[in-house]
Amino acid sequence: MAVTTYAAIDIGSYDLTLEIFEISAKNGIHCINKLRHRLELGRGTFSVGRIAPEMVDELCNVLRDFRSVMKEYKVDSYDAIATSAIREAQNDLFVLGRIRQLTGLEVRILSNSEQRFLSYKAIASIEGRFKEMIQKGTVVIDLDGGSIQISIFDNSELIQTANMRMGSMRIRERLQAATAGNNDYDELVRELIHEDLDSFSKMYLKNRKIENIILNGDFITEMIFRDPKHRDRSTRMLTRDSFEKWYRKIAKKSVADLAINNNIAMEYASLLRPSAILYHLFVELMDPVSIWAPGTHLSRGLAYEYAENKKLLPETHDFENDIISCARHLAKRYGVTRPHIDNMDMTAKAIFDATKEFHGIDGRGRLLLGITTMLHDVGKYISYTYRAENTYNIIMTNEIIGISHAEREIVALAAKYIVLPFPPFEDLVIESGINRETYLEVASLTAIIRLANALDRSHMQKIRAIDASVKKKELVLKLSVSQDYSLESGLIREEADFFTEVFGIRPVLKIKRTIL
Repeated sequence: MAVTTYAAIDIGSYDLTLEIFEISAKNGIHCINKLRHRLELGRGTFSVGRIAPEMVDELCNVLRDFRSVMKEYKVDSYDAIATSAIREAQNDLFVLGRIRQLTGLEVRILSNSEQRFLSYKAIASIEGRFKEMIQKGTVVIDLDGGSIQISIFDNSELIQTANMRMGSMRIRERLQAATAGNNDYDELVRELIHEDLDSFSKMYLKNRKIENIILNGDFITEMIFRDPKHRDRSTRMLTRDSFEKWYRKIAKKSVADLAINNNIAMEYASLLRPSAILYHLFVELMDPVSIWAPGTHLSRGLAYEYAENKKLLPETHDFENDIISCARHLAKRYGVTRPHIDNMDMTAKAIFDATKEFHGIDGRGRLLLGITTMLHDVGKYISYTYRAENTYNIIMTNEIIGISHAEREIVALAAKYIVLPFPPFEDLVIESGINRETYLEVASLTAIIRLANALDRSHMQKIRAIDASVKKKELVLKLSVSQDYSLESGLIREEADFFTEVFGIRPVLKIKRTIL
């Protein structure tokens, strides 16, 4: 039986973790060692915007020790990631440079959407309960030191995800001055995030019944089941009553009492209270029937993604569909016409697949093509005249869980220049800072979607089937259409010229009228 040893390093807001896994088809993902070191990198980031040099020195010393442990285990591969503490620091590049120089480790900074997607993968990978839960209204509350992510599922689909910059450490730092003369800490937290909660409820929870809540968040959810006699320890399920009992043990206690009673360091205890209060506010707001605290970690999500990419394990869930679902619901919120989008998606992907040798974009690019097609018209919701600019801004300001900030920018630029003239590289790099390779990818996606859009210029979905193939210097598009196609045939030249400029091949239409 082939066993792969994999290591995941997570540089978080208040600690560093190294988790070593064995991955096999028979036993799945199994943790064989886990090391944790307290280091509050987020303290500097969330208060003054920078990580102090002495903190960076300690970080590198710990990472060197982690590297030695990885050598002892002879790991086959590793990933080292950083989240909000480094992501939001003004000196993030200096920190990464020091890590590379002093430890030899390559650290990848995750965007918030990538981070939350990995946390979600960790939950979805552990057992069938997740699949069963999301058939009904289910919310995942994913809390870390910097922010809290709320993801809503229903009918087995990811409906919406939103981020609030109200993590446990950020709240602790913001309330330090206010707590000096006020012992009612839970009321202070409630007042601090009241407006955000109210806005979230009005925007996302209207007429939606939430049956289940899944609590996720580093070591915090482990605290709920620290008592070995806890009757729900094996399932990690909670009733509202048992959750309330746990909450009451936390909310009114001092940091010192929490540290003593739970046998944890003062630093962790100072984060336990704001975390418990945040969870409680959301549970109170949504009034679920059941609560699940699986106790998963970002590291497990990394291990799952590694196994997924290397095809070491069978797939347990269609995560790509969740990304598409999130984009689809975003399009719906901005009034995009679904039949036109579906028709464009069919033709765009047929053109993409037929021209692989010309654009050289991988399957991930095909996913971005589908998302761009879905969202290319969202700007009309605000203004038809400035729809291109509005489309770009809407995409860039709405997270799509599972794609990175850089990928979201590719989508936003391609959508913007479906309408506007496509700029030369020198102009676009001033606007976005993209490199030449990304510029070519944006141009390719734009050319394909422009052509697909032109093929349904009337928005009447005349195309019933499409066969795309490249012959010599031509992209031959055999179209089965249900109505007269004179409008589209007559107006396609402009988009065909741009397509030829990008790919060096000329689109040629061959129309076959079908009888319905």
